[in-house]
Amino acid sequence: MDVMPVTRPAYTGVTRIAHLSDAHVLDPRPSRTRAGWSMRTRFLSIGRPLDAAGRRRKLQRSLETAQRVGAQHFVLSGDLTEIGSPGEYETLAEVLHESGIAPERMTLVPGNHDLYSSADAWRWALEGPLAAFARTSAREPGKIVDIPGASLLPLDATFHQPVTRSAGWLPDEAIASIERRASDPTLARKPLVAIQHHPPFLRKTSALHWLDGLVGAHRMMSMLERFRHLWVLHGHLHTIVDRALGCGVSRIRGATAVVDDRDAARVRIYDVREGRLEAAGLVVG
Repeated sequence: MDVMPVTRPAYTGVTRIAHLSDAHVLDPRPSRTRAGWSMRTRFLSIGRPLDAAGRRRKLQRSLETAQRVGAQHFVLSGDLTEIGSPGEYETLAEVLHESGIAPERMTLVPGNHDLYSSADAWRWALEGPLAAFARTSAREPGKIVDIPGASLLPLDATFHQPVTRSAGWLPDEAIASIERRASDPTLARKPLVAIQHHPPFLRKTSALHWLDGLVGAHRMMSMLERFRHLWVLHGHLHTIVDRALGCGVSRIRGATAVVDDRDAARVRIYDVREGRLEAAGLVVG
């Protein structure tokens, strides 16, 4: 992967997008539930310290790093919280507001972790602590967020499921809305960038795909083959992904996980330039 120096771009006419994912924010006040950390939280955090303050600092550091290199729009592609509890969403909102980044410059989408508490956790968050970010974040299917040089299509591909499963789902309504937007000639003049948590490709086995993949992935891949101005930014895999399609251009791109950062933030950067979404590298700072 490329590592960029932490500097602002010296050129103009380019829109810079920062891609962050999988922050897994914790509630720093779990004791208000009487039992402290829930069994769901403990199960989902196996292998990671239950360090609410540390996870908060990692997200703060990632946002600061993205600002230092001149990001104009910020995409957070799901698993924003650990279980989607009210306290976690409140903590997430605090970090985002404290960053000083205008809410309209952020696009948030949920991941499977963000609905483990309840089926309406994401809706509640957008109507509550994340209300300032609702206009540019995933809600109704087919929603478009216009930024200079590109159109963003934030997708909610989540459903309520037990913590033993981590799949995503694009229902028929969502697939139809994506196809409708991709077929719109007025949106074909610049990149149409779908933002979703799960990658759109099939996993290695049908069992793994049912457990951890995206239901409806084959239909999304079909649209990516048909519409060359359609791109996907995703999280979930906790690693850099650059997958090329038949035209030879990488149009499926994944980011590292904020929660896995150690001594420095890692922020994936893209530049929208001349009708293309170019990978500008991985900022470490």
